[in-house]
Amino acid sequence: MVTFEEAAKMLDDAIDELPEEIFDKLNGGVNLIPARRTDEHGLLVMGMYFVDQMGRHVEIYYGSFKERFRNAPEERWRRELTKTLKHELTHHIESLAYDRSLEKWDAEHVARLLSGLEDEPLEASSVLFVDADGAGLAPMASVMFGHACLDMGCTDLSSSYAGAGETAAEHMIPKAVKAAALYGVDISKLKPRAADKALLESYDVTLCMTEEQGDSLAARWPELDERIICLGEDDIRLPRLETQGAWNRLAERIAEEVRYLMDELMGETDDEDP
Repeated sequence: MVTFEEAAKMLDDAIDELPEEIFDKLNGGVNLIPARRTDEHGLLVMGMYFVDQMGRHVEIYYGSFKERFRNAPEERWRRELTKTLKHELTHHIESLAYDRSLEKWDAEHVARLLSGLEDEPLEASSVLFVDADGAGLAPMASVMFGHACLDMGCTDLSSSYAGAGETAAEHMIPKAVKAAALYGVDISKLKPRAADKALLESYDVTLCMTEEQGDSLAARWPELDERIICLGEDDIRLPRLETQGAWNRLAERIAEEVRYLMDELMGETDDEDP
């Protein structure tokens, strides 16, 4: 786990990388607080911006980070601390401009979380992609995810793939191999394998292509139900027409969902914590 001193160094580094102008009139500076903080609804608070009789300052709560990211690698801590810092500094900039846009968005975001209309952002350092055995969608997603991690320097993220059935297929679907190749992804030598409990337990989250696949895994291992979700909002199914064009479009859908997933894991969606 990242210590308070290590987190403080990460925060200092993030501050040093930002233009000095951003900190104009922030006379109280940015302070890392040892405590954990929650709001009136019990939601974990990562940071806050204050304007009071003493001036303006930002507080980042190490205790909150320790609770949420206790077992996360250093790179995840660095990324999340930077994300929270920038969020609170946006409050500062808007306050100087008499703009309350982000403040209003925060309130709406909390309301949506409490109403159940919006989920907390996905938090995971390891991902297992699951499809129908041999379909090639999970291997395709896993390799695309790996390439994206390398491109973005996210060495703390990892992934693998498996099939939802109890027995592994003998080979990948050839058209899936060709479709993946269009995105620089080679799955031709990957061997399909069946998911088992030990494999699911070794990853933070299991992302299935369809709700049916997720339900089948949850039925076999109910204790893992909360860690089994779908990759997309809608099912990602095999093409009805077995044409190469249909498979190419399916590969495009997988690439798009992987981009969304990376944005969420990197904290670049709109679903930021207050």
